[in-house]
Amino acid sequence: MCKWIQHGIENRRLGYPNLVGDWPVERQEQVLTAAGMRSLHPLGDQDGNDPLNVECLECGAAQANTLFGISEGIRLSWLPCTECNARRFKPTQETIRARFAALGLSLVGEFTGDPGRPLNATCTRCSTERSVSWSAICGGTPPCLRCDGSRLDPDAPHRVYLIEFPHLGECGVYKVGITHCANDNRLHNHEKAGGRVMKTIQVANRAAALAIERRILETYLPLAPVQLHRDLLPHGGTTECWSRHAGYPDLNLHQD
Repeated sequence: MCKWIQHGIENRRLGYPNLVGDWPVERQEQVLTAAGMRSLHPLGDQDGNDPLNVECLECGAAQANTLFGISEGIRLSWLPCTECNARRFKPTQETIRARFAALGLSLVGEFTGDPGRPLNATCTRCSTERSVSWSAICGGTPPCLRCDGSRLDPDAPHRVYLIEFPHLGECGVYKVGITHCANDNRLHNHEKAGGRVMKTIQVANRAAALAIERRILETYLPLAPVQLHRDLLPHGGTTECWSRHAGYPDLNLHQD
């Protein structure tokens, strides 16, 4: 049995507000689509902790899970399908080549069966040679140190952003957050979720960005707290939101 089904019983007993409650059909369809699954029975309003029989669209495996468990799998970057998730730990030459290609790497060497042994590859974006193991790639190591490494470098420049979500809460919310400067993926994800980027500023490093974010949250969260479901925004970013009626800061005034 999926561990999330077992946890669901305890969550319901404790009455956690973010974990227990009916999920409308539209929300269920969105989660199942994101997970690459389909329900094996007609959908109706259902508690997020109740077991749901689903089928993986990738491998066809049938299994039982909860809507909350599937949602958590997506948030934690797991493969919600237990069969597909297990297959990640039994890679083949084809699966590794396909995964490397999806990350912008062209596999040069042959996989010997040892997931910890470095594999030779070339970045398809900048042609830089790369030696990295399958285990490291699965653990989140940057595919290309030149193209992707700055995302994880705490000493690299970072940005603080302010976004408005007019459709959330009673009168809309503002959100503050930080991101690297390698690309705008995080900002685009928030825009896809209905946000409007109001302002970004660049600072010297991650520590400086976190300090600004913390000062802003210490000012605005006590004034206008909001309670939102984690899955309403990418990366569970609802914890950095406050109600729009409290106004928003001028990021330039926080820049050293």
